Amino acid sequence: MQQKRIIVFLAVVLAAACAVLGILLHGALAEREYLPQSVVDNVVSVLAESNIEIDPSLVSTRRRSAAVYVFGSADYDNTVAALLADSPVKDVYVTPDGAIFITESGARVEFGADFSFRYRADGGVVRPIPSPDLSKQPARLSEEGAATVSKLATEFIERGSRTFESGGSVNAITTVESIWTRDGAYYALCVRSINGAEVNANRVVCAVRDGVVTEAWGNWVFLTPAESYSAQLYDLVNILFHMKKEIGQAQEPVSVEEISLCYSLYFYGEKEDFCLIPCYQIVTSTMGNFIFNALDGTVYTRK
Repeated sequence: MQQKRIIVFLAVVLAAACAVLGILLHGALAEREYLPQSVVDNVVSVLAESNIEIDPSLVSTRRRSAAVYVFGSADYDNTVAALLADSPVKDVYVTPDGAIFITESGARVEFGADFSFRYRADGGVVRPIPSPDLSKQPARLSEEGAATVSKLATEFIERGSRTFESGGSVNAITTVESIWTRDGAYYALCVRSINGAEVNANRVVCAVRDGVVTEAWGNWVFLTPAESYSAQLYDLVNILFHMKKEIGQAQEPVSVEEISLCYSLYFYGEKEDFCLIPCYQIVTSTMGNFIFNALDGTVYTRK
């Protein structure tokens, strides 16, 4: 009987020790993965001193990591031109900013800096039209019609990456953000996201006439990432301090309206090698949008 009591006592002690250890481990993991809430309160207060307002709920305390995607390509322009036109390239003309490709089908594909391109199926010069105020000029399309235009536009864009697909687990998705109509054509604005984060400055307008994409223009990386690696991200609190330095002392109240993770194109070497790096995009009420390199906190661009 005495021995049984001792065994029960030891079991209770062991269970209590395991519970305490579990609490300590949970606390240690939380401390490693999350910043203290006091840090958020501090940055909100410091921003307020510069007349910058931010809802504390926008400031995530979680320490995050994200993938960096490295690209490799061979004969990029020639390959993409042939894929978009679904026809071999016949003639190439060098321009000050890039090159013009004429395919055997008569399509014309122009490439410029930072992955800009223009496409026209009949070989004419592409003259981009401005995107309208969609709240005033909505496209009069049925749900089925909108789905058809979206399908034609996304299939056309994704066709340009067909040869570069790596077969990996990268979840690169092309979606249509908006559709409008003008002069008998439908225009679809396409964007791209990777694992749920939008690729910054990757936006293309496709013109659809009679069930065919006849024109397209914008900036697009027609590649599927060849490899990737995970990297620890700069914490968001420090990113906000960098934003404060960029804005300085605001004369009128500035509100931070949205913070999101996105990807931006980054060149290294002699602009022959490039990758997509994770960035924080901060949308403000009156000072535009800031995009910060999420790996080192530097300003990537401001728009």
